[in-house]
Amino acid sequence: MKALGHFSLTFFFVLVSIPIFALQQYRPVPAVSRIAAGPHTPITERKDEFKMKSISEKLGLNIDEVSSPLVVRPEHVAFNVPDPQASVKWYVENLGMKVMRSSGPPTYMTFIVDSGNHMMIELTRNADYPVLESPKIHHMSLHLAFMVGDLAAMKKSLLAAGATMIEDIAKTPSGDLELMLRDPWGLSIQFVQRVKPMLQATGVRPEHLALNVKDSRARAKWFVTNLGMKIVREGGAPMFKTFVSDLGGKMMLELYQDAKYPVIDFKKVTPMSIHLASMVPDVAAAKDVLLAAKSTVVEDITKTLGGDDVLMMKDPWGFPIQFVKRVDPMLK
Repeated sequence: MKALGHFSLTFFFVLVSIPIFALQQYRPVPAVSRIAAGPHTPITERKDEFKMKSISEKLGLNIDEVSSPLVVRPEHVAFNVPDPQASVKWYVENLGMKVMRSSGPPTYMTFIVDSGNHMMIELTRNADYPVLESPKIHHMSLHLAFMVGDLAAMKKSLLAAGATMIEDIAKTPSGDLELMLRDPWGLSIQFVQRVKPMLQATGVRPEHLALNVKDSRARAKWFVTNLGMKIVREGGAPMFKTFVSDLGGKMMLELYQDAKYPVIDFKKVTPMSIHLASMVPDVAAAKDVLLAAKSTVVEDITKTLGGDDVLMMKDPWGFPIQFVKRVDPMLK
């Protein structure tokens, strides 16, 4: 009987311990995460949280704050330009890009992508809105950067194709080579040859959109916390230069604060002149998340003739960010 009583007590302890242990190991995903992910999208695995732990520590966040309820896939950077047809031709012929989608007059809206299908550029001419005055914008205020394998060869070919020099090839303290040009219409375009690439090197590809801002650490924190992005590289004072990428490594933002150069007041810039667009599984859920993060709606959710859902917002500092859900996605 003593043995039986001992067995019963042990069995009872095991039965009670199992659910307690299970509860300790279980960590529910917030409801908003499920909404933003969509009904057919797997919820982010815990290994992604561990990857982002060091990021959270650097930013002074806990892991719950870094595990954003919204995870984006950058799709394109859009520019309203004087001559989209000529611009498209130049980028296709000289940077090896290809046309993914194009419309006719009057806007000639065209999406072009790098050979690795990482990131697109949208070039259009919408006469109802101002053309981005690229020649007047300092290259340290805003530029679009591309990764290349042979910087010297790229310099030679682009200068011959009508680009103009801003800064010749120079080596950074980390050993990277950088070249700053303007395309024939004045847009500042940088070319980088990395010692240790931050994104997958696949020929010529867009690497980052650079912005001079007033508080680069606050901006980086906002993108990590609210768009599910990650810090790839960061520097110290006084510029606090930070590279922020989507989790898939498709495109980066370079954010820095350099008092020597102007900071663009994007609150005065229409999103139809420039914007950064990302794909999301649920545009309405993205809107809710970003409104809670102090963003503002510029143009509410609309459905295009092709059936795409499109939303235009501005982040708390006024930078235009678009969210799209495509019926037929141009990128994966």
